[in-house]
Amino acid sequence: MKIEIEKLRKHKVVFLLFGIFLIGFAVRYITKHELLFDPDSYFWYQLAMYFAGIKTQHFIHVGGKTIFELQYYPTGSIINNMMLGLPIAIGYTFKLFSFAFPKTPEGMMSYMFIFGPFFGALTCVMAYFLAYELTENKKASFLVALFYSFAPFAMTRNTAGDTGQESLSTFFLFMFLYLFLKASKQDNVRKSVLFAALSGISFWIGTNTWGGSGFYLGLLASSVLVYFFVDFLTNKYHYPLFYSIISFSVVGLLFPTILKIGFLDTIRNPALAGLCYFASFFAILIIILDLFVKDRVKFDIRIIFLAIVGFIIIAIYLSGFSYLFYKILDFITHIVLHPEEKSITGKTVAYYRTSSFEDFKRTFNILLIFIPVGFTLLLYKFYKEKKFSDIFMILFMILGILAFRMMIRLSFFLAFILPLFVAISFEKVFEIIKKGKNIKTNSIFVTVFLILIVSMVCSQGINQNKAQKYADLSVMPWKDAGEWIKENTPEKTLLIHWWDYGYHLQTFAERYTIVDGGNSGPPVPGGSKNRNIDVAKAFCSNEDEFYKYIKPYNKDNLPIYVLVSYEEFGKSGAINFHAQDELFIQSFSIPKTGSIDEDTKKISEILKEYNITTYSIVPFRNKYLIWFLVQRDAWGNYHPEWSEKVLAKLLPFNTGLAKGMKHFKLVYHNGYVYIYKFTP
Repeated sequence: MKIEIEKLRKHKVVFLLFGIFLIGFAVRYITKHELLFDPDSYFWYQLAMYFAGIKTQHFIHVGGKTIFELQYYPTGSIINNMMLGLPIAIGYTFKLFSFAFPKTPEGMMSYMFIFGPFFGALTCVMAYFLAYELTENKKASFLVALFYSFAPFAMTRNTAGDTGQESLSTFFLFMFLYLFLKASKQDNVRKSVLFAALSGISFWIGTNTWGGSGFYLGLLASSVLVYFFVDFLTNKYHYPLFYSIISFSVVGLLFPTILKIGFLDTIRNPALAGLCYFASFFAILIIILDLFVKDRVKFDIRIIFLAIVGFIIIAIYLSGFSYLFYKILDFITHIVLHPEEKSITGKTVAYYRTSSFEDFKRTFNILLIFIPVGFTLLLYKFYKEKKFSDIFMILFMILGILAFRMMIRLSFFLAFILPLFVAISFEKVFEIIKKGKNIKTNSIFVTVFLILIVSMVCSQGINQNKAQKYADLSVMPWKDAGEWIKENTPEKTLLIHWWDYGYHLQTFAERYTIVDGGNSGPPVPGGSKNRNIDVAKAFCSNEDEFYKYIKPYNKDNLPIYVLVSYEEFGKSGAINFHAQDELFIQSFSIPKTGSIDEDTKKISEILKEYNITTYSIVPFRNKYLIWFLVQRDAWGNYHPEWSEKVLAKLLPFNTGLAKGMKHFKLVYHNGYVYIYKFTP
């Protein structure tokens, strides 16, 4: 019996990590329903089916390039230029496990329901190893992994129904950081170089999966440069770190750039990659000076270092490459001072909304109190021990806050470091308790407080995912509409719609689209630089001008079907913004009284009082929601012509549904999506 207990103790870490994995998977899998609910997931779904050999008919090969013809008609999209790590991984692992899933679109969707939660849970385990490499404390590392397994802000794009690039990329990016930190601690040069090279490979995989890898590259480079500065001031050099940054930069950045392997945007970023190259150059210079010059001169080698660096900076300026310094400075300045203007991860609307303190408070709640506590502890620890890991954690938090400030969706970057600050804080509290009196009482009190915090975050994560279980209900009308199009229109048909629904329609309708959530369609002769502008202008034009904006995209004169949905009531503001026009749709609500006649009378009085002639009344359980078209300008002038704009005529207003239109005919609707056949 004692032998068995000893065996269990030896494998305790394995059992605990397996438990962390199961928790992480279960929490992420509870969102599973019938369909993927995130629009972007449908794009990866289509590409994954291509790589798995399930559906390949809309992918054509021209001159060594693979073109997805349904996307960005008439040019199509060249998938060779995309970050393909996620769909390749899904497609080829699907082949590997094909015995468990039918080789059908339904089988692929079932597999994607598992893929995201699986790698999300695997990342929870990797979070333990990364935390341990930083703290060398098992308890703190387990607490971090536990938080990461169920914290709502750690479940971005890695749940069933929302399988995005982050699900796979974050695993490899955590591995990249773990391997680099391990490399920086090796006394053996070969081991440092080897671990750092493996770190570079992990980074390359991560950066071919998600653009957010740029954050981690900037974190690494910044940490190394700051630590190098400390080394330089103290004249004590940490050579394993120097060997590591050199090896990483060569394998993770230089080789892929020279060989042109994979997606290179992040690797070629002059600010992020430039910081790494600068750090590597400084490391090489110090190694050469310290090992080969130091004993031959009588003065401080730092003087030689500064002289060489100064000479090189002057040479760079004289040779015309000074823009590199400006790029780095501009990048840092905009992230700190103008977060709304720059992005290191993407260019869609969701990415660009900056956050406020209220967003911080709502997202992280009580965990925010541990930020100043963690900073204080780590700064004091660094002052005493001068460890690279402490600088790394401090900068991780600073850059994570800046990232979240820059874009609200980037709370994801704080998902690891904030729980780590919590763990460090509690570990310090327990350490203090052990040195004082009333150890048992104080330990119980602090443990209960910790359990309350863990429980609160856990309940938030579970409740958030439970609420998303039926998020695919908003996708089902698009599935029905897409299937109707597939069965009732020619194979070569052009669909016009707002960009949000492009991936849905490519998947379910299998017809040509000109815009989608990628927002990266190339311009065509006669069109605007941004395709969304032309679609927006078409919707904000009158009927006779509509085709003027669509014609540049229809060189083959394909039949055209136009789709709008209930969602455009709310999205009309974005459409109007892109068009720079005068289409304003607003709403108000009226509580139900229990009498239909009384409610109708009250609504009619309001419509008459404010001269609202174009409206839609949507009944809910306890109220009516009234969407209406604003037809008065800022000076109070009434504009009846605004009700003739195409979007206003196609939406389910009292004057809509193509009433009185010559070129549009309603051919299908399911109460949510409306399809019109357009005849020029």
